[in-house]
Amino acid sequence: MTDASGSIVLVNREVERLFGYSREELLGRRVETLIPERFRGGHTGYRGGFMADPRMRAMGAGRDLYGLRKDGTEVPVEIGLTPVATEEGMFVLAAIVDIGARKAAEDERRHLEDELLQAQKLEALGTLAGGIAHDFNNILFAITGFAELIEKAKSPADAAADVGQVLQAAARGRELIERILVFSRREIRERRPLQIGVAVTEAAQLLRATLPPSIQMRLNVHPQAPRVLADATSIQRVVMNLGTNAAYAMPGGGELEIVVEPRYLRDSMARSHPGLHEGPYAVLLVRDTGVGMNQAIRERAFEPFFTTKPKGSGTGLGLSIVHTIVKTHEGAVGLDSEPGRGTTVTCFFPAVEVSPAEEQREVGEPPAGHGERVLLVEDEPSLAEMNQRRLASLGYRVTAETDAVRALGTFRARPADFDLVVSDYLMPGMVGLAFAREIHNLRPDVPIVLLTGYIENLPDEAIRAAGVRRLISKPATILELGIALHEVAAAASGPDSTRR
Repeated sequence: MTDASGSIVLVNREVERLFGYSREELLGRRVETLIPERFRGGHTGYRGGFMADPRMRAMGAGRDLYGLRKDGTEVPVEIGLTPVATEEGMFVLAAIVDIGARKAAEDERRHLEDELLQAQKLEALGTLAGGIAHDFNNILFAITGFAELIEKAKSPADAAADVGQVLQAAARGRELIERILVFSRREIRERRPLQIGVAVTEAAQLLRATLPPSIQMRLNVHPQAPRVLADATSIQRVVMNLGTNAAYAMPGGGELEIVVEPRYLRDSMARSHPGLHEGPYAVLLVRDTGVGMNQAIRERAFEPFFTTKPKGSGTGLGLSIVHTIVKTHEGAVGLDSEPGRGTTVTCFFPAVEVSPAEEQREVGEPPAGHGERVLLVEDEPSLAEMNQRRLASLGYRVTAETDAVRALGTFRARPADFDLVVSDYLMPGMVGLAFAREIHNLRPDVPIVLLTGYIENLPDEAIRAAGVRRLISKPATILELGIALHEVAAAASGPDSTRR
């Protein structure tokens, strides 16, 4: 218990055990003694606000709290506060519970869920392999066929049309690979304004390959669905999990409908979903014509590891993962199901406003360079020649190297001769990050752009430490290269520097 000024006036044995102080050591000291230093600055204000309007605060309400033991270690706690009015003034009785064991158990559960989710995704990718191979063979067939026609073209006009077909097929191949890589990534990426319909469409295309012919899938994406603050990986996980659950509920076949639409929630509707408020939302709705759920199953549907599948047939994490992902996006999930009448899962994602400049971002001609000198490193000679010609066509002066060690020697001998460095990531002798670090050590001011077709996510800390200003996934278009080099060159030059 503390008095109105925050001085400790009562200590029981549990406090002595939890914090390592004796009763005599704490009596008369400020309560901030038991608070980690990083939180002490704001605690006086919190205490003042509480004393200005003293009312009981339930255990566990509010933010994450930590206590500071005598030995300097921190312990996660929950605290309940009860104001006690006496003739001597107002006192505050604080009930403190050590929740360290519970926190550790929650962390372990989240880790296990992540591992099981990854296994679930890898299993799904194995199912997808046949459909992916079929799609990719068609893409390669188109590229090969039109390239042969270009070789035998009788006029520039015929060749130009066939070139367009080759580029279109290559773009389809790139989109296919990107969908696979996004889905297979383990970690959640940074959330940005996202056209949710695009992410849902990509996930639905992957999902379609896993469905048996007896299930008909319909996709309906409203063109006016608002953007949401999200990452594509998470949205695709939601679609894949809901789609997989729906398919299991239709063993004899049926219909699966995936809908993305805009919806404005009035206050009365928002209150029926804890955590929502009145405003615009993007709604993801997944509806099936399966067996449905009774009340007992509906009440447990979102529990981790709860499943109606036979032992060994599923993790029971599908709806739990959906619920967790949607909640982390400040949204909510609704479930409507009856036995024999199918199931509808509705996910609400708060809409996010996008500036007109972002909304109207044009995709046109790549910006031209201004004679900047570029060191290009690419171990594949054909790709080195291609990128050298592409960058030269944009107005850059390019020195191309196919060996990273030799390129580093060139830069070390003449570090002032280059304004930009563009490097591949996977190269024999020296990977791109190691090469970038060496360049950065020699000239920390030179912008480095890294091209990568690597299937794993490169850690952001390592990228920044190596001086890499931009990371571009292969295969990169000339527009992407042009924009990247233009932006990093402009940022490097700054308003007060002069271009050599």
